[in-house]
Amino acid sequence: MNIAKKSSRRSFLNLGAGAAAALGLSDVLAPLARAASMSGRACVCIYLIGGNDSNNMVVPLDSPAYEVYAGARGPLALPKSSLLPVDSGGSGRFGFHPNLPGLRDLYNQNALAILANVGQPSMAANHTGASQLRYLPNGYLAVPWADPVFASMEHGVTMAAPDASGAHAKGLAQAIRAGRSAGNFPDTHFGSRLQVVAQALVSGAAHQPVFLVPLEGFDTHDNQLARQAAAFSILDAGLTAFYQSMHDAGLNDRVTVYTDTEFSRTLVPNPNGGTGHGWGGHQMILGGSVLGGRMYGRFPSHQVGGADDATGTGVWRPSTLDLQYVATIAGWYGKTGLENTPGYEGLRGISPQRLDFMAG
Repeated sequence: MNIAKKSSRRSFLNLGAGAAAALGLSDVLAPLARAASMSGRACVCIYLIGGNDSNNMVVPLDSPAYEVYAGARGPLALPKSSLLPVDSGGSGRFGFHPNLPGLRDLYNQNALAILANVGQPSMAANHTGASQLRYLPNGYLAVPWADPVFASMEHGVTMAAPDASGAHAKGLAQAIRAGRSAGNFPDTHFGSRLQVVAQALVSGAAHQPVFLVPLEGFDTHDNQLARQAAAFSILDAGLTAFYQSMHDAGLNDRVTVYTDTEFSRTLVPNPNGGTGHGWGGHQMILGGSVLGGRMYGRFPSHQVGGADDATGTGVWRPSTLDLQYVATIAGWYGKTGLENTPGYEGLRGISPQRLDFMAG
């Protein structure tokens, strides 16, 4: 994959006027046209449900770090020869999971960054999922820091935007369905979810939206190697297709994708070929405004029982707080006063609040 990060913009023309008229969308056509350039910025949270084991998402390649990792991982260790090498931008060589080739390529093109060992302030908060999700009455999940007005979309996707309620939400759904396909997406539930998001963005049908897109399959208490490999293949295909669609539409500078999950998992495996619940883990940030091609934060030592291990089973104490991670994404988006939002009051005692992996 070789995708340039700049291109000319497309717009609301992806939703033809004829299609809008046929659906009786004359009343929403004008406001949608005004939003055609997708004024403002958009965020897409990819929530990896179940607790993603990021110990096998990004693996140290240099000696002796790889040997320490492999010794503690035991049967879950990925062979060094299978890992997809990248340079961290200053702290050594690492390897992406072999089922993440598209995301590795985007990292090498400076479109994707890794934030190492990020997590909740305490293990108690970590296991309750505090401040990470908003649970909606219809069973959907939503980003808690975003605008409180939500619209449920197709396939379990939610969108928060200042204009996402009432008649506009109905018109938005119709506009999305009427629009031309916003790219070539894989034939998976996750691919369908991302296509819905892409069509909403390309149609220009919402101002300053924040989406939550769930991806299941990361609760790997058993048979983790096979289950995580399958989940990573789905993640990789979906996100590379989504980035391509944003590039083709000229929107990638204004759309940032970021991963989140409940927690990472223990480095030491359990007897069932799986892992227990962990704490700090690594996250991916993708988009044209991401200062990619490098790893941010401090990667933990994989020494079981070492200074970074909270339990003696490879549960990493976070070196970067999730509050800083979220504040950086939300600040780029344009959210101000996050420390006054319920669940984020802890930002008042943190310096710096925002990290340096985003431009602008």
